[in-house]
Amino acid sequence: MIMEKASERLKKLFSECESRFGDTPFRIPEGAHEERIHVFRACRSGKCEKESFLPTFEEQAFRYRDNDDVTDPGVYSLSVYEKPNHIKRFASHISDMNVPYRIAEGYTEPEYGLVQRTKERKAKSGSHVDWWLYPNKDPSVEFVMITDFDEFLDNYNNGS
Repeated sequence: MIMEKASERLKKLFSECESRFGDTPFRIPEGAHEERIHVFRACRSGKCEKESFLPTFEEQAFRYRDNDDVTDPGVYSLSVYEKPNHIKRFASHISDMNVPYRIAEGYTEPEYGLVQRTKERKAKSGSHVDWWLYPNKDPSVEFVMITDFDEFLDNYNNGS
């Protein structure tokens, strides 16, 4: 009975994730699940707010870019990274991110959506994690801005 309820709950949650993007070819990939993972997020606004925690497709005003693979589930996820040096590399390649990079730290709390380490689907994905948010969820409230990211990264790299 408990397993049946858990299975029904997961079906409902997967369906909610998929319905978030309406009439798109998006489907939750096999292996996506609820998990609490320590991650970092680059915040364009410089603040922990909903606008800095939008899935890529939503951030792009529900439009595809020329190079988007519409069947890639990552197009519809919120991108976060497990390693701070990987988020710095990501931020340095994004043209509208300026130094000093504004990076938030937190966890992929299960109540906000489903996650999958991208390397489970794609080679050479580093510590990237795809996070498919449930409708009307704002995970920014669970994150904190890192005051001085360069100092944080130095301490992280030196094991401090």
